[in-house]
Amino acid sequence: MIQLGVSLYPEQETLKDVEAYLAMASAYGFTKVFTSMFSVKGTREEVVGYFKEFTKIAHKYNMKVSGDCNSEFFERMGATERDLSAFKDMGIDIIRMDFSFHDQRDAVLINNKDNIGIEMSTAFIEVIEGAIANGANVENLSTCHNFYPQKYTAPSMEAIRRLNGYWREKGIKTAIFISSAKEGTHGPWPVSDGLPTIEEHRQLPIEVQLTHCLAMGDVDEILIGNAFAGEEEFKAIRRVMDKAFVTIPVNENLGFLKDYVAHGDVRRIPFYVELEEGVTDLEREILFDFPSHSDMGDCMHYMLRSRLPRILYRGRSIPERKCHKTHYTKGDVVIVNDNLAHYLGEIQVVLKDMPVDGQRNLIGRIRKDEIFILDEIKAGDGFTFME
Repeated sequence: MIQLGVSLYPEQETLKDVEAYLAMASAYGFTKVFTSMFSVKGTREEVVGYFKEFTKIAHKYNMKVSGDCNSEFFERMGATERDLSAFKDMGIDIIRMDFSFHDQRDAVLINNKDNIGIEMSTAFIEVIEGAIANGANVENLSTCHNFYPQKYTAPSMEAIRRLNGYWREKGIKTAIFISSAKEGTHGPWPVSDGLPTIEEHRQLPIEVQLTHCLAMGDVDEILIGNAFAGEEEFKAIRRVMDKAFVTIPVNENLGFLKDYVAHGDVRRIPFYVELEEGVTDLEREILFDFPSHSDMGDCMHYMLRSRLPRILYRGRSIPERKCHKTHYTKGDVVIVNDNLAHYLGEIQVVLKDMPVDGQRNLIGRIRKDEIFILDEIKAGDGFTFME
């Protein structure tokens, strides 16, 4: 299951605002808070006192706190790789290290006796490899991508994929930031252009960013980088998560097919579909109610093919409906009709232009800003649809 988190920037928010936001986030299934520690001014005692209150609120809502820490703040708190007592007194669960020692001290820090998790940038490859070589316990280590307040400064999608894959192979968890589009949101600096990890996410609705991260398949935590996201955005995220992670009982009525149709704890990529006029009840049933569509992966060239429905719905009739288009285009969702009876009921998602030949009915089209997510779907990935 993916962990969801929010971000807060204490120098710009009252504790009353913090509590109201975390209460709302928790109600929608969020379990982590990222916060900037080094922006809080004051003596060691004042800072420790502030974060005691902050973490008390977060823990009240069963949320873990990850505190962003630079070298100046680390020294200001009198901390060393062997002494994290200031952070323990604060109630910090995870220290997000914005720096490293570049020697055996990194391993000592990760293996700290206080059981405080250590999180490092996904870019710290040499640092983390060195720490592991020096005996660091990877169970107490995670990585997190940076966010990018300035437009056009975020890394490419390919670079993000490479880092995700690298840490997945190492068995180390990875977090990524998405961005609220609500007007007036803020980060740690006076810039209001969002706080995503991926540049292409900056102008997208938050639930589309979330769905894309789910489709990438190799991130463990998804954090909203800016504050405060709106409740409508939390609702949209919840709708996606409720469709993406489901428990499906075995359908004993399917006979030998019961083992082939998705069941148990299932992860699916949900796509919003704008339906065509005239779609029949049977077409809707196959599209929306089939437990989890997927492609076997042997012919993902012109389309994604969900083949099992044609077996389950064999013997039914899906008459041809005339299509107003000459070609199906990427993002179109179609179903095979009576004119190709052997494959009747097969749901297909178009990836490449195909002529309309009367063998398929156009059911609808994936929402425009989600079409790029199709590029992430791999063989065996489950996907589903929302109207």
